[in-house]
Amino acid sequence: MKTTPSLFASATIVITMGIVGALLAAQWKVGALPLPALGLVLALGALKSRLIVMDFIGLRTRRTAFAYPLYGWIAFVLVLAAAKATLAG
Repeated sequence: MKTTPSLFASATIVITMGIVGALLAAQWKVGALPLPALGLVLALGALKSRLIVMDFIGLRTRRTAFAYPLYGWIAFVLVLAAAKATLAG
């Protein structure tokens, strides 16, 4: 199990990535996101999800069969988000 300072650091990183992604996405209210910005927002989302799975669910030190469906779900949601953003533009 992680210690409190490192869990706090992970939470700070997740919150910071969420704010950066939201600020980046908010720059294009009218039109679709340009591809580099879309890629950055999706990458931030993937990294945030991976940190949440690893740290807050507690799968950083142990690899269980439960981790793979979680990573699959993250990939599925990211593909849906990319498809929606691409089709909207």
